[in-house]
Amino acid sequence: MKIIFYLIIFISILSCNGTEKKSLTKAILEKEERQRYFSLERVADLKRKAIETGDEEAFQMLIDHYGNTPFENYELLPIAIIMADKYSLDIARSTIYFSILDIQNKGRDDKAFFKLERVKQDFVVKYLIDGAKNKDAGCLAILKRLIKNGLRIESGLK
Repeated sequence: MKIIFYLIIFISILSCNGTEKKSLTKAILEKEERQRYFSLERVADLKRKAIETGDEEAFQMLIDHYGNTPFENYELLPIAIIMADKYSLDIARSTIYFSILDIQNKGRDDKAFFKLERVKQDFVVKYLIDGAKNKDAGCLAILKRLIKNGLRIESGLK
């Protein structure tokens, strides 16, 4: 009788332990999904539309997604570079500025720009100048603030 009793307790403990693990795993996955702005499938579709066709609306939705999903914000930079280079999208040029600041300095303070290595500053300024040539208000405003804080634009940057 004792053997059956211990066997039942042992089986109960094993089954409860497995259930708790499954519940914990499920809870973690649900929490991660709640922290996402869009589902993984939606993000993949938006990336495809932006990169393959230059869809500006899809790119802007990606900006919203990564702005609201900070643990993935590093994924926006390469997409922004493609959108700026391949499709000449000016909002992508200012997004490059903000993405670099977010990744390198964990913040978007204009003064953090000056903490970047010179090569990275030149990289960002090149895109901002391209946007300013198109009279993009965002790029012009960023450049104006940077110049006010001490940025010197050399004639070698084109």
